[in-house]
Amino acid sequence: MPSGYWLVRAFKHEDIRRHGSGNIGASNVWRTYGRRLGIPVVLLDVAKGFVPALVFSLTVSPLAGVLAGAAAMLGHARPLFLRFEKGGKMVATTAGAFLGVAPLVGGISAVVWIAVFLLFRYASVASIA
Repeated sequence: MPSGYWLVRAFKHEDIRRHGSGNIGASNVWRTYGRRLGIPVVLLDVAKGFVPALVFSLTVSPLAGVLAGAAAMLGHARPLFLRFEKGGKMVATTAGAFLGVAPLVGGISAVVWIAVFLLFRYASVASIA
């Protein structure tokens, strides 16, 4: 589900892959079109990792949750709907998967990401941290 691609296509009638970094992820959408489209893409990308990881963790096993989260991450990087072409960097989707499988780890990671981002103003630096 390439939410960044779909939302930009729906509201701006443009292809996000032709702007900024060329990625379909939340960071590129936010930088290119602002928070009006960036926030929904962040939330959808987080949910893309969170929902399958949580559902499989609760219904099958923690390992199945990890595998479901990993599948969501892979799908974000190479989306089926875009013929497996370049997708996003998986930061928000990975955060969602961590929140679904290990909420404490995911929550701490989110706090660290926000703190580093506010300090340095670079999403890439925050993602590395």
